[in-house]
Amino acid sequence: MHRLKKAQRREKSPAADEEFLMMLKETCAMTDEDWEEKQTTQLLEMEAMSKALVVLSGDDAHDLFTRTYNPAFVQEPTKNSQRRDLAAKLLSEVAKRLNSLRLPTLAYKVRLDAFTRVTKAIDDMLAQLTKEKQD
Repeated sequence: MHRLKKAQRREKSPAADEEFLMMLKETCAMTDEDWEEKQTTQLLEMEAMSKALVVLSGDDAHDLFTRTYNPAFVQEPTKNSQRRDLAAKLLSEVAKRLNSLRLPTLAYKVRLDAFTRVTKAIDDMLAQLTKEKQD
């Protein structure tokens, strides 16, 4: 009985080995195809990036940038914002030294104080839009 099972296993083994080999060959072929596709895609991406870099670093792009650049749009820090930042930084440092939980909140509020007018204007606009929607 034991010898019979061994013989059956030997007979099944070459068939199983051949089946495994076929699956392995299919998997390798699919992996090779994926690799080729990936390499082609990367090559196309690199080529596109090179072309974009040539366009963006060209004289035309430089001329366009210098014509459309307006230094008036660059925001300069004001004395108030510098003082606010300094106060917030000082509060944060003191909070770390004292292990305070309230001082970081105060520092955060000092930083956000610059936006109080903006947030109020947004809130007013929302209220007005809501009122118009109801009417």
